[in-house]
Amino acid sequence: MGDGREIFEFVLKRREILAGFSTKWAGNLGLHVGDEPKNVAQNRQNLCEFLGLKELKFMTQTHSDIVKILRHKDDELGECDAVITALRGVGICVMVADCSPVLLCDLVSGVVACIHAGRAGVVSKIVTKTIALMQAKFGTKPSDITAFIGVNIKGSCYEIGQLDLGEFNKYKNRQNFDMNLALKDEFNALGVTNLHFDERCSCCDENFFSYRKERNTGRFAGVVALRG
Repeated sequence: MGDGREIFEFVLKRREILAGFSTKWAGNLGLHVGDEPKNVAQNRQNLCEFLGLKELKFMTQTHSDIVKILRHKDDELGECDAVITALRGVGICVMVADCSPVLLCDLVSGVVACIHAGRAGVVSKIVTKTIALMQAKFGTKPSDITAFIGVNIKGSCYEIGQLDLGEFNKYKNRQNFDMNLALKDEFNALGVTNLHFDERCSCCDENFFSYRKERNTGRFAGVVALRG
């Protein structure tokens, strides 16, 4: 951009794979927040070209625990909050603006996944369900997975009041919910130990969109792709 503002931060960039997270300087990537669809489409295309991929695939996210497998590049994902693929040259994307964007990479089995893990997703254990499907359909071993958890809302910024989270109440500090701690414990229980958490807070860092801070705002994205 010429002014030092990065549109994408790579967390993994190798000949066979790439993974990382866009910033708000890449523009809004969400079609559901009131921006002109043509402008969002252009932002998505610009990011796709920047990453050198054939295509980017976006979910219609609804805070569900639905996990889908992208088997063919022409398939539309529809409503889901996690997607797994072994396709090459296609980036799968998770959009966020405070929730946790989770990227999973298994180079042994040749499969990747992205997960929308907000409070609802964490409580419904969408990470566990995604990894279970990777195991069942692709033979993934948890010990072969590298997980990247991008910028999300943290600490005193994530106040949920008296909301009852059941067994996840142990991750509340008074009226605040610690998503990263809940995710860390879930990954450890699954046997995934190669974890990389971004410690920045989306509500505090000007480089990222934040629903809690701005309400009417855009979406940044986590992207993971097997190159081909």
